Amino acid sequence: MVWLALRGLTEDEKEKISKAFDEADYFWIIFPTLLSGLSHFLRAARWKLLIQPLGYNPKLYNTFFALMVGYMANLAIPRLGEVSRCGILTKYEKIPFAESFGTVIAERAIDLLCLILIFLGTLVFEFEKLWGLTNERILNPLNEKLTALSQNSAFLWIALIVLLLIAGGLIFIFRKGKGTFLKKIKELALGFWGGLKSVKNIKRPYLFVLHTVLIWFLYIYVLYLSFSCFEELSVLGFGAALAAMLFGSLGIIFVPGGTGAYQVLVTQTLNVGYKASFPFAVAFSWLIWSAQFIFLLLVGLISLILLPILNKEAVAKQE
Repeated sequence: MVWLALRGLTEDEKEKISKAFDEADYFWIIFPTLLSGLSHFLRAARWKLLIQPLGYNPKLYNTFFALMVGYMANLAIPRLGEVSRCGILTKYEKIPFAESFGTVIAERAIDLLCLILIFLGTLVFEFEKLWGLTNERILNPLNEKLTALSQNSAFLWIALIVLLLIAGGLIFIFRKGKGTFLKKIKELALGFWGGLKSVKNIKRPYLFVLHTVLIWFLYIYVLYLSFSCFEELSVLGFGAALAAMLFGSLGIIFVPGGTGAYQVLVTQTLNVGYKASFPFAVAFSWLIWSAQFIFLLLVGLISLILLPILNKEAVAKQE
């Protein structure tokens, strides 16, 4: 993914990107990165609110350290963080793994709804810019490729045969395992719905909603502040930060730590959607990603060290 993000750069572009790094005001990278720590703290506090209805009251520093270790784990393997942070609470707070994992499902379900709402809001307020991005980078190239392929009769026959084989295979698999397949779908749907319903048992729902709003606001605000690291990008508004956060999140979802994918998506969003200079858009995407990567790695490692120190009694009982 890193290679894909950098492979098309010309020597002139590399020189301009290097110059952009030299011109950057790194205060506006370091300060927003440290501020992002507040969003992680709020997420840990929100997670504690989700756990309390289960009859447990974990220490806030344990939920925070567990969360940060989870973020660090996700830099290597997607979704490993969810498992590791629940395992930490099982070890130090004696919370059954299955129960804490249920709260993580609820948290992810809520975040998914937030992301959908943000997407719809971005689509409404930034439609013209996002449509230009979609049209230039997705629809037009796709149309050109389909037009070229449609003129190749051999390709059409091969594509038809492949589609028929795939369709036949799917029909065979579905008929053979219909009951199991539908059961899995039903279990996933019930798990998702059950996670959402668990929110109604929260003792202070207004606090939960406030935490959620502040978490997502900080995600966007951190990007907005970071634009000031380059004079050219400092003119970009909150809408650009909203769009960059949205598309950058997609990169993080599909690639461990968002490595490469985050940079490509943020660069394209700023360059095509908001007409930012390409070298500055590339430099910005790498700076903001690198700062977050280093921050999560350092805080995750510190959390691993502090967890057994601050939970000496729990460790002693286990021994």
